[in-house]
Amino acid sequence: MLFSNFQSGKNAPLPLLFLGIIFFLSGCGYTNPYSQPSELVDEGGEQVSIYVSMWENRTSELGYQSVLQQTLVRWLKKSRRFSLTNNRAEADYILSGIIESAEYPGLSYGLWERAVELRAEITFSFNLKENDTGKIVLQKRDFTRREAFRVGSNASDMEMNKKEALRELADDIADNIYIQLFYKFSRDDLKDVQEEIFPEDEIDIDD
Repeated sequence: MLFSNFQSGKNAPLPLLFLGIIFFLSGCGYTNPYSQPSELVDEGGEQVSIYVSMWENRTSELGYQSVLQQTLVRWLKKSRRFSLTNNRAEADYILSGIIESAEYPGLSYGLWERAVELRAEITFSFNLKENDTGKIVLQKRDFTRREAFRVGSNASDMEMNKKEALRELADDIADNIYIQLFYKFSRDDLKDVQEEIFPEDEIDIDD
């Protein structure tokens, strides 16, 4: 093992042990998920398979659940850490969620108090569950993301701008979830590494 020399000596200097962690993590590819093109990144760690379910849509925006599901799949494909599957039974984890609400409050106003800019606000919840055990390993509730858009000169313009804002929000939501999943599994791998380097029966701290 890479750290056998550290583990064999109970009184090994802690700075050297932490330096060992840094080099190990660098070798395993722990990196900012944005730092390199996805086809060149090898983050290390065990690959996990994820089934992205169709989210429950409680809003009047028909079909928005499909937009969000497709955007989530596109984002998760950016990392080799995740393997996407269409077979729910074969997945290690199930990613599911609820689109709680979609609101469009006024943001700025012109003459006669006419709104010239609105803000799309999407509130959502999601969870990541182990498929075998049903245990929820990551859960976030009642997150709200916002995106402003212009009203335009007519109803058609407003609808087009609103749809573009909703697409931007779907991308923002998927990006946020991607980052949370990426670091959730990175932390799990780091914990495994720490347990390997610092097993409880090997720790000896002098008073």
